[in-house]
Parts: sequence; structure tokens; C-alpha cells
Amino acid sequence: SLKNSYKIFAITSTVKGEGKTITSLNLAYTIAHDFNKKVIVVECDLKKPSIPSYFTESDNGYGLLDVINGQIDIKAAIIRVENTRLYLLTASHNIKNSCELLGSQRMKTMLNTLKTEFDYIIIDSPPILPLADMNVLSKIVDGLVLVVRAGRTLKDMVRKAANSLHSANMVGIVLNGADALLKKYYY
Repeated sequence: SLKNSYKIFAITSTVKGEGKTITSLNLAYTIAHDFNKKVIVVECDLKKPSIPSYFTESDNGYGLLDVINGQIDIKAAIIRVENTRLYLLTASHNIKNSCELLGSQRMKTMLNTLKTEFDYIIIDSPPILPLADMNVLSKIVDGLVLVVRAGRTLKDMVRKAANSLHSANMVGIVLNGADALLKKYYY
């Protein structure tokens, strides 16, 4: 069934600065809070991790890289956002060779473990265009959501980004800041 097959979603953008991290967190919180599902956000933007800046409790000193490298058990690295069914697995620190790690068997094994524990896994992914990481990630997720900032991202770039993910299952596009853009035309 669809419910069982669609568990892992990657939230990405064409370029950085379009609001994909906050979109990931908002989506995950909404699913956890409004639909009473157990949701985890996994930070896979390993070159520019930023989730700890949104949650003070999100830094326990461990993260995704420690889990993938086998230095710590996954349960010790996961943080629960207080009084919610929302959980976080942050990157913990940035690294250069992120492609190898994201495409590794250990990453797949970790995601399979998370699948048994959580209703949904939201992956805060790197932007598509400058990196090969997203192509690696797109192969291991069930669906992909593209975040686009209205009035900022060129149409051609969005098209190029979407076309670069041949194997990905694009399930939606989130348009950020569209209301501000529309107001300009009304007044």
C-alpha cells in the first residue's frame, strides 16, 4: 500500500538559501503534531548543517556521521523535540566527502533501521545543482519535494535541477515567499 511504501522523503532545493531546512522542519512538525505520527528529520546537508540553530536541545554532541561511522548507536544520537513526536538526527559536523557516506551501505542500513522505528523520515537534503550528493540521495528515498523561493530562483535553474534527478520520484514543489511576490502585483 501507499502508506507503507512512501516513508522516506527528501526535501531539497535548486540552490542554497531557498528555505529547505525550515520547510523540512515545518513539514515534519505538522505530520507529528497534526497527524500524530512519529517523525524523524535526518540532516543530510553535510556541507552546511544548520538544524541545531533552530533547536537548542538538538545538540547532544553526536549525529548522523557518528552513526554512519559506527562510533555510536543510533538511539544515542537521536534527539526528541520536547513534548512532540518529532525527533532529530543532526549531521553533528560538516564534512567534505559526503557523497561516499550518503551512498554507503551503512547509510542504507541506518535508514532501514529508522523505517522500523518511525512512521515518516524527512531528509533535509543538500541543494541539487552544485552537488552530486542529491543524486546519491534521490536513489534511496521514496519521494522528493523541491523547495523554490519565489522571485529568486530562475525558472531555467529549477527546470535543470528537476531534470537532473532522473531516478527521483518528485512528489511536489513548495513555493516559498509567494505571497510577498503577489502583493507587488496587487498594489
